[in-house]
Amino acid sequence: MTDTSTTKTPQPEPYNLDKCTVKIIILLHPGDSTNDDAKCTIAVSTHEDIPLTQIVKRSQVNLPEPITDLLEELKADLPQREFHARVKQGKTSKQKSNKSNKTISQTKVEPAESNASTIKQVQLF
Repeated sequence: MTDTSTTKTPQPEPYNLDKCTVKIIILLHPGDSTNDDAKCTIAVSTHEDIPLTQIVKRSQVNLPEPITDLLEELKADLPQREFHARVKQGKTSKQKSNKSNKTISQTKVEPAESNASTIKQVQLF
């Protein structure tokens, strides 16, 4: 008896909305100070196909509680995330600055050794 469980290839999901993975992406765009109608982009797709998209007013989108809970958690965490981003940006800026500011005087240059037995002089004229 042979074990075929390791040789099975995964079957592709059917093109049936109830039997395939559906990807939903929601982009919440910031509103400007003069207009409270911020926009929201919604995209849906399956099977890595090109998504269907729609742009609506943010006020038209009623997000479920798990998403609003996560947004509140994200809102509370943003100052910490900003701090870490600035620290990371500062480190990468210093590294780039140190590489570009390195001068020749900082680079150790040793004279090449001269070996008289390997040097040949050629007289051209």
